[in-house]
Amino acid sequence: MSVQALSDITFDEQDANLFLVDDAQLRADALKHSVLPRLRVVMNVAIACIREIYGIEALEDSIVSVYPNFRQKRDRELLIKYESVFVGLGGQRKAKWPGFARKDGKPVQILPFRFAFVLDQYGVFTVLENAWLKGLDTRSFEMLLRFHIDNEHKVNPLCFASGMAPGIPYLEDLPLLAPLRDEYQLRLKHKLYDNHFLGHTYHFPVSGDTLEQIVNRFAYFFPVYDSYIQMAKGLPIRLDALVAKLSAWLERELEETEEQTELPVPETLGVHAARAAESKVRVMPAMRWQVFQRDQWRCVACGRSSHDGAILHVDHIIPRSRGGLDALENYQTLCDICNIGKSNKDATDLRNRKG
Repeated sequence: MSVQALSDITFDEQDANLFLVDDAQLRADALKHSVLPRLRVVMNVAIACIREIYGIEALEDSIVSVYPNFRQKRDRELLIKYESVFVGLGGQRKAKWPGFARKDGKPVQILPFRFAFVLDQYGVFTVLENAWLKGLDTRSFEMLLRFHIDNEHKVNPLCFASGMAPGIPYLEDLPLLAPLRDEYQLRLKHKLYDNHFLGHTYHFPVSGDTLEQIVNRFAYFFPVYDSYIQMAKGLPIRLDALVAKLSAWLERELEETEEQTELPVPETLGVHAARAAESKVRVMPAMRWQVFQRDQWRCVACGRSSHDGAILHVDHIIPRSRGGLDALENYQTLCDICNIGKSNKDATDLRNRKG
């Protein structure tokens, strides 16, 4: 999947306002059926980008995990008001990870780190979580910290390129401007294994070129996540080789960018942008979720939902250009495919169409 797939993905103020919705079930349904499917597209593009840069299939050793991981059926009323969602890479759960060990001596099947895209009320950012599981032995957690001590001079450039920074713990014996090596030494001393890396938060609205930048920065930091995976497999890390591939890829990208800046912009691109802007009409805050909920979180034309990989859109039945109102009764839920097939001159109410 190429970055072209990001052109139809947008996270906006309505996604931010979703976290203000008091109805826990509505909030959860909106996250499940609308926000998470879009974040999955972003992850799919990132996996393709990793393949292009490093020649690595990220899903060879990892799976795509999501939070919240909603159950299909629920016996009780949902009370949790989720404050964020994420789609991330994590080690395959059925695999054995001989490089790590558990306190109880059983084989390690779940790894303590995840590399993810996160969306909350403030925007979209990337995170590399560490130590979210507590069952590993001390040696396993210390291995992750010692990796950063031994490779500080190699990881730092990746932090600069990706905008990722480690969370700094507050310790009385750690000066505020202490070198990272000293920080990791103190983490070892105090057994502080939650060495999370957080990326820059891109505030709403987030779309197009911004999403491409987020995906690229995610891919730039992939060698650190890959090093964790290699350690868990009991294999030597390949950090140097991946950094060399990243450097070569960035050089090629720079050369291509310089060549393209000398070319005139085709007129057809301007026409395409105008059409795209016309099709992306604004829906009043919170109205989007009412439309989706009324239409049972499915495309009213084909019946596809997030379970089928559909990206849901709110469509004006009667277009604005023909006097259509910004009102609930003039909205319908369409998936990305059906929405493309309905032009701004089409005033069809697909809710009334029988299969």
